[in-house]
Amino acid sequence: PDFLKLGGERKEITAFFSDVAGFTSVSESLTPEELVHLLNEYLSDMTDIILRYDGTVDKYEGDAIIAFFGAPHPMPDHAARCSLVALDMQEKMVELRADWRARNMKELFMRIGLNTGPAVVGNMGSNIRMDYTMMGDTVNTAARFEGANKEYGSAIMIGQVTYESAKDVIEARELDLINVVGKAEPVPIYELVAKKSELSPEKSKCLEFYQQGLEMYRNQEFADAMGIFAQGLGQIKDDGPSKNMI
Repeated sequence: PDFLKLGGERKEITAFFSDVAGFTSVSESLTPEELVHLLNEYLSDMTDIILRYDGTVDKYEGDAIIAFFGAPHPMPDHAARCSLVALDMQEKMVELRADWRARNMKELFMRIGLNTGPAVVGNMGSNIRMDYTMMGDTVNTAARFEGANKEYGSAIMIGQVTYESAKDVIEARELDLINVVGKAEPVPIYELVAKKSELSPEKSKCLEFYQQGLEMYRNQEFADAMGIFAQGLGQIKDDGPSKNMI
């Protein structure tokens, strides 16, 4: 209880945001009781994964999960842990969707955004009602990455610092450079694809084609780039980022 006071401190963390794609339409097709049951089942399994890696759950906002790694206790590998959480979650979602299909229930698909950097973490609110939460540019950018997945057809989007910090344990591809509110220069974004050395040969080849296509795209060799991205789709026919670039 002595630690329970208003105020925050600056810490290096990895912020986590997740959301369910098309949740509004899903919720409109269910009774309130069915919706609560589905949501609690989903949130319970996802939260178990966060806690398994010693993450801190900040809050739930409807179907959204907000969490962070690296506070309250120091965690040198917070970017790697958070990245592995995101991958484990997507693996678990495959299992859940199979189970929901078997029970004639709605299937959910989740999008995740991760970003690593400094943030203010602490108890914020009033003297009688407070939340242990995070604030700052790093946090806002993670939330924007989560939403930007929709544009790129990706499932997990991460920032450059997260990628550099976790690249020994993950496989990722650079997606693009995007403008983020409040930043003068465009920032690189990456799609987190798999754990290290767990890429299928087809996915690995698709990522190679994407990298080649991205370089051509940046050189404004648009026709050639489209051909290369199409070759990537020949490996993985539903590769969202390749479709988006075309």
